[in-house]
Amino acid sequence: MVYFEDMGTAIDLPLDELEALLETEEHGSAHAEDVRNFQVVETVGPTIVLAYERRFEGRWRKAKTRLTAFPPYCRCVEDLEGDFAGTRFFVLHRPDGERTRVDVFGDVRGPSKSPEQLRRLWLDILAKAHEEDLATLRKLRGRK
Repeated sequence: MVYFEDMGTAIDLPLDELEALLETEEHGSAHAEDVRNFQVVETVGPTIVLAYERRFEGRWRKAKTRLTAFPPYCRCVEDLEGDFAGTRFFVLHRPDGERTRVDVFGDVRGPSKSPEQLRRLWLDILAKAHEEDLATLRKLRGRK
């Protein structure tokens, strides 16, 4: 288990607008380059379990994730199966005027790497997902 955090990012959208965009079906395809074949396995209250394939180190591999949402402030994510099984992290959204602050922290488990390599690998995965989210959010916001 390796602790990681990425604190202080800000998105140029108010919290309520960001949350509305995150809930759209189109937002779900934001990460299609590295994630595919989503299937909702289970839904209980604010929690869903998703099965999918994630491209990692050049190969598509099966994964399963539990996501619990407490809109608009928090999402709790736990990888249940796959290369990062046991990884748990939290995404916090906080209003900051016309912007939303985004903080991510948790612990990552994964392939045999040094703690610093694993931390860097996971932060790189999250950074790419963030950039894909921003591009999709900009596109969706432009359609309003």
